[in-house]
Amino acid sequence: MKSREIDSAMRTVLGQVFVNMPWSSIGQYFELVVENRMNVELGFSASDLESCSPGDVCDAVSKIRETGGRVSFHGPFWDMISGSIDPLIRKVCAQRFDSFFQLVERVLPERVVLHTGFDPRHHLGHLGQFIDNCFSTFDPFVRRAELLKCPLAIENVFEEGPQLHVELLERLNSSCLGFCLDCGHQHSFSRTPLEEWLQATWAYLKEVHLHDNDGSSDAHLPVGAGTVDFDYLFGFFVQKRIAPLLTVEPHTVDHLYDTLAGLAGLASFDHFLGACRKDSSSGKN
Repeated sequence: MKSREIDSAMRTVLGQVFVNMPWSSIGQYFELVVENRMNVELGFSASDLESCSPGDVCDAVSKIRETGGRVSFHGPFWDMISGSIDPLIRKVCAQRFDSFFQLVERVLPERVVLHTGFDPRHHLGHLGQFIDNCFSTFDPFVRRAELLKCPLAIENVFEEGPQLHVELLERLNSSCLGFCLDCGHQHSFSRTPLEEWLQATWAYLKEVHLHDNDGSSDAHLPVGAGTVDFDYLFGFFVQKRIAPLLTVEPHTVDHLYDTLAGLAGLASFDHFLGACRKDSSSGKN
């Protein structure tokens, strides 16, 4: 696939972020990935886990790493309701997570991301039970992540505020476990301002997903094409002196380039990178 020109500022951004890539699409975009030495977050659906060859995944990851690229993993999320009141649904969810972790054990990615499956339209009335069930589902996988020394982050989707994640993270109580803030999901689905999410979760923040929208739907627009307050986001990181792993989630190749350009044009992002380099050189990160 022919790529658009990437200028030096965009290339700097590309070296600092991961690019979300469904495993089912890796063959189509593999040349683009290796030519640009991309860091990739490989996403695995349930059907991917049933059909993919672990050897093929290992080979692809090895080639990405040979170029200097880094690799993280995103687990299955469609219908993965880890806190369901139905024990059979929780059992299926755990089986899918187990299949995913078998792949994690083969590859040892830098980070793993999973979802709770919470939807307030269905689960808000029994939030406490949902959290209890999430704890039971996630606990064995947190312990597996600890043994692998592979950080695990739990991502927000439809959660209207950070309460569920904070309580779950506190109860699971692992230095290997953290929070993945998806800015696009927060902006389109949550009634709680970004500031409150960050204040509640920053101590757990291991990863942030970057995409944009106007607040009306999860449009996965390029950074800068919507109304997510990225200046506040990166300013907060600098203030708290934290540097979570950053993953962009474009749904088209053009949106990838537009996102790189959007981040490159943000003075707050440049300031964030400068603060990271300063902290790294002083040994504080």
